[in-house]
Amino acid sequence: VALPQVIGLNFESNIVPKLKFLQEELDLSDVALRHRVVNRPAILSLSLEKRYKPRLKACRAVGVDDMIVLYRIARTDSYFYKSIGAPLPSIPLS
Repeated sequence: VALPQVIGLNFESNIVPKLKFLQEELDLSDVALRHRVVNRPAILSLSLEKRYKPRLKACRAVGVDDMIVLYRIARTDSYFYKSIGAPLPSIPLS
């Protein structure tokens, strides 16, 4: 298993909300979502509230492609916000 800690996540309260959010907010098909999860299982271990939602909001605020959230989700806050040209939030999110 590439990321064994994912096995310990609660399916209903942790994994399902992330999958639903990613699919709905990034307009991913079942096939596209499955491809991303299989290739990068770490995306399931990151916080929906502290990582995904704030970063998607920042992408939309500066007008960059929403998919940047997935492409750069594992990067530090500093790197991510600088890469999209958005100010780093004053309170660390991740």
